[in-house]
Amino acid sequence: MSLSILSRALAVPALLAGLLTSCASIDNAPVNRPSALPRLTQVNTMAGDDTLRSTIVALAFSGGGTRAAAFSFGVLKGLSQVEAPGGGAMIDQVRFVSGVSGGSVTAAYFGLKGRGALTDFESRFLYRDAEESLRTQVYSVGNMVRAMDGGVNDRSGLPTWLQKNLFGNATLKDLSRPGRPVVWINASDIYAKTPFVFEPVTFAAICSDWESYPVSEAVAASAAVPIVFAPEVIQNYAKKCGFKLPDDLEAQAHSRDTSPIVKAYLKALNDYRDADKIKFLKLLDGGLTDNWGLSAFNVQMAAAREPYRPMTKADAISVSNFQFIVVDAGRNVAGDWTKTLEGPNAQELLDAVADTAVDSAVRSSYEVMRLQMKLWEQRLKQWRCSLPPDEVTAVRGSTEGWVCDAVSIRLDRVSFEDLGTTRAAALGRVPTRFKLEPDQVKMTVEAGEAVIRKVFGPKSDER
Repeated sequence: MSLSILSRALAVPALLAGLLTSCASIDNAPVNRPSALPRLTQVNTMAGDDTLRSTIVALAFSGGGTRAAAFSFGVLKGLSQVEAPGGGAMIDQVRFVSGVSGGSVTAAYFGLKGRGALTDFESRFLYRDAEESLRTQVYSVGNMVRAMDGGVNDRSGLPTWLQKNLFGNATLKDLSRPGRPVVWINASDIYAKTPFVFEPVTFAAICSDWESYPVSEAVAASAAVPIVFAPEVIQNYAKKCGFKLPDDLEAQAHSRDTSPIVKAYLKALNDYRDADKIKFLKLLDGGLTDNWGLSAFNVQMAAAREPYRPMTKADAISVSNFQFIVVDAGRNVAGDWTKTLEGPNAQELLDAVADTAVDSAVRSSYEVMRLQMKLWEQRLKQWRCSLPPDEVTAVRGSTEGWVCDAVSIRLDRVSFEDLGTTRAAALGRVPTRFKLEPDQVKMTVEAGEAVIRKVFGPKSDER
């Protein structure tokens, strides 16, 4: 999540626009469709060539505009060059991808194309100007009016550009095809103050059809910086079906042991049932609530009835190493105002306030995630060790060489900081925009490749 130059500049002038009598229409009418039945089916959880592997990889791509998209793409390229424990490239073991804002662009495209994304994502997005369809004139009276009306840019901007140039008519159903990882795109419900994850349970709560929702709209919602973009609107059809939280989730919603992140999500799902009170959900940048996209995985584990979910049963029996990689494209606060009595100026202050709120939230969510991973590892071991031999044999062919508690779940974060102070400082100067200079794109993609080689490659590759 970030505040662009436009959003910062419009923050004060937009207040004056209320004095203007002209009006500007915003095209953000809901495009989600109703569903007569709540759909709680588990989506596809296989990736690569669908061969069972001893290593499973999960990725979380942070926000940060094209900078984040480029860094996460570089990570994918790096994973294609690093061998996983047990054989095969790490990219072919990716089962889960969560994306926020700029990171959601890479996550969704990888979800649609798999390894094929490595061949054309740079030319189709990273080196393109995704701001060409946006209203970016800071002192335009029309833009000020639109800002006061909810947002300068609407569906005619980024969602349409993404649909035309990158995702076509792909829907969320296309992200759940066999042979592709599960993809979670994360926005923020600004009324409930919780993440909004584009996944079946969330849509079931509002009796809406998850499968037909456009990928371009979901990604645009995930990247909708306040003021610069009008909120993405989702219509609540709760009266059209009889959704009810499963009993185990209902119990978690009232348990003191449930993490605040999951509890807030479950409360939001229950609140959606009152369609008279919440007729429309208003979504903005996912970084407002979770800039690393970790909530999606926490929520999936909370919603799971089996201890091995969100993995499949077969994956849970075969896995020895579960590697969760958080790809953080965030920047350190810029400016020299800590060296002087004066400062920060208004722009630096807004940056610092936004970064402070985002960074404190992601640190908290990361610690929650670390705890959840440890607990999940314990539950997974207990479940595996309770399996009868015939169930293990049905998956592996035999029980030979299988040790029930030989499974490790690891959480790692990679960032610019892993590449040293000088390189991190240069990467930190790459702006948070959807239009970068070619040399900035190249540098950031190469940084993603380098950080994977350093952290996960052979020891001889460490610099």
